[in-house]
Amino acid sequence: MMRTVAFGVPMAVVDVEEALNGDWTACRGEVDIVRVQDPPLARWAELAAAGFFPKPQVVVWRTATAETEHDYLARLPSKDRRNVFAARRRVRATGVRFEIRPVSAGLLELFLPLYEREVGKMRHGWAGASAQRAQILAAADQYFAVCVWDGADLAGACLSLQSREKDEVRARFSAVVPHHRAAGLPRLLYMKVIEEARRRGFGWVSLGSDPNLYGHMVKPGLFGFKSRLGFVSVPSHLVDPGSGSDQADRIVGLSALTDPSFVLAYATGDDGRPVRGPDLRLEMFGATGDVDLRPYRSAFLTGMRTHRVDAVPSPFPSLTGD
Repeated sequence: MMRTVAFGVPMAVVDVEEALNGDWTACRGEVDIVRVQDPPLARWAELAAAGFFPKPQVVVWRTATAETEHDYLARLPSKDRRNVFAARRRVRATGVRFEIRPVSAGLLELFLPLYEREVGKMRHGWAGASAQRAQILAAADQYFAVCVWDGADLAGACLSLQSREKDEVRARFSAVVPHHRAAGLPRLLYMKVIEEARRRGFGWVSLGSDPNLYGHMVKPGLFGFKSRLGFVSVPSHLVDPGSGSDQADRIVGLSALTDPSFVLAYATGDDGRPVRGPDLRLEMFGATGDVDLRPYRSAFLTGMRTHRVDAVPSPFPSLTGD
């Protein structure tokens, strides 16, 4: 067994035999996650029976652009369509204007300070756009930016990368000033990315990839935001063959995770065994088993379950499932 700290989360990385035979109550107070990296498919059923959840390490969020915006909105549940319309009314009242611009050094000089401020507010944030500034400029002809201007000030922007090979536009880096975020500007920013991708003849838009542990670097609320915009979460290896690995995680603590936290585990087949395919199930963890799952419901999920990470008598007792 190897104990490590991954971006602030204490975990134990173990092999299959250790996972199946270990007394993980001994790790109480020391780790939040017990993880098997790339477990053999033949052992997934055993791991699942022992409280481990086989899952893709990374998930990618994608949506088809549709023929028209009307067609796209028609795919959304009525409540989510109303949210888009309401955000448009609120944002329109602020007087901001949208603009499609090429990505340049001048634009990055305006965008990166805003981006870094917003990323700096995250507990485990990483300013990827700043770290990759040179690479972005070197491939600037493959990017476009959706910018939002409040007078002469940049109120928000999304830098998107085009790929004709994948027939996809990927929204890579975005940021919005806080008072405009409250009005719903992020939702409209991504709708503009979809609109521009459609205009340029692309069939797909991606909101990028997430590490498959919501409650750590990516907060649970982001899942609901993306799914309510019509995006679907899929294992990364289905989009980029060979890119994705698998893990089997057992959550035993919430010291460095939010309460609640969740993973998107592989769904089970008719025989009850986990299947390495496109179907995912949400496995939610909290200090109590009484977690409101409504904010996370999505049509692409095959199911949702809650699990209690009991806080008595220690912060990290064994996992129980409903």
